[in-house]
Amino acid sequence: MTQIFSPSTLLLVDDEPHIVSLLSTLIKRSFSDRIRLEVMTDPRQALARIEEGGLDILLTDLQMPLVSGLDLLRAARRRSIATEVIFLTGQSTQEALLEALENGASDYLLKPVNDHQQFVELIEQYHARQNRWRQALGDTWRRRKAPSETAL
Repeated sequence: MTQIFSPSTLLLVDDEPHIVSLLSTLIKRSFSDRIRLEVMTDPRQALARIEEGGLDILLTDLQMPLVSGLDLLRAARRRSIATEVIFLTGQSTQEALLEALENGASDYLLKPVNDHQQFVELIEQYHARQNRWRQALGDTWRRRKAPSETAL
């Protein structure tokens, strides 16, 4: 079995620049060689970025002006079922959290993110999950391809 561990691409979206600054610092410090980090404070730009594809993890505020975290979740799901979507929330309603779960959210964190170790462990968990999926898909692709190569 071949190991495939390429960097995951994580998009961090929050309209509060100080949250983006704190979390991007934690991610860079802990995952600089394993996660390609993209940060945005404008959810409209994030929506356009999601439509381009290639995201492994979306870490987004749930409540933002103009485009909500739920809008970003739906866009991410349309683009790829494999994208992990983790919400950051400070004052969400039970209905919003239930809607996030029903639409396939992977997890959520309460703001402010004071427990930095818990945050790093959560990102590590989803990064490792993405690598397991890549490994499984790569192995399946190689097994399917192998018989046709031997026929040549």
